[in-house]
Amino acid sequence: MILKNRVKSWSVLFEVYSLSLILAWSIIIAILLAFGIFQIRQVQRELVQKEAYANFSKDQAFRLWATIHGGVYVPVTAETPPNPYLSHVRERDLKTPNGVDLTLMNPAYMLRQTLDKYEDQYGIRGHITSLIHFRPETAPDEWEKDALKKFEKDVKEVFDYAEIDGRPYFRFMAPMITEKGCLKCHGHQGYSVGDVRGGVSVSVPMAPYLANQRRQTLSYSISFSLLWLFGFIGILLSSRGLKYRVGERDRAEAELKKAHDKLERRVEKRTS
Repeated sequence: MILKNRVKSWSVLFEVYSLSLILAWSIIIAILLAFGIFQIRQVQRELVQKEAYANFSKDQAFRLWATIHGGVYVPVTAETPPNPYLSHVRERDLKTPNGVDLTLMNPAYMLRQTLDKYEDQYGIRGHITSLIHFRPETAPDEWEKDALKKFEKDVKEVFDYAEIDGRPYFRFMAPMITEKGCLKCHGHQGYSVGDVRGGVSVSVPMAPYLANQRRQTLSYSISFSLLWLFGFIGILLSSRGLKYRVGERDRAEAELKKAHDKLERRVEKRTS
């Protein structure tokens, strides 16, 4: 009876011990998994931000080069007609000795056309805009309008995650500062060197980054699920093995005690 009670007590103890280990193991795995998924998300966000900054820097370098040279003359085509907003610029239109008509593309015109082509090829949107605009295509959307108002308060850059046409994008925008070379085309508008003339926004689609994030999250979750399963099986096997060995020890002790009591009774019987 004592042995049965002792075995039952050990059995309950091992059950509690096993459940405690399983619970602790599950909590550890859950914490590591959550931290890993958080890290995956952060890495994808950093990558899309770097891509946006890189594209913005590329656009700024291109605009600076064009500004230094005062624009570029290109052949007149249906895609690149003379800019009506540069009609005040002397020698906007030229003709080569061979009779080819050339027109001046100012930095904004060049960058706008480049951004349109870049979006068609790579899906990354770029947009030159301003609160004071003349072209309908340079009108700011609501997000850009809020950013332009912040630039007037000396904010250096604005970025956020927002939707465009129902699709997620990372949006970045920085002000376009008037430089000396800009006055050739925009001086008549009352701008001075150092004024905020508008802004350039870059919108990077999040779809490929989110897809990569889902793939990595799924792979990470499967790996940690298998790790948890191996740990769970290990705990169960270890607990059962230890429980069996303790039970064997208790039974051996009981047999030894039984033999000892039997021997004592024999000794007492012979002595009497």
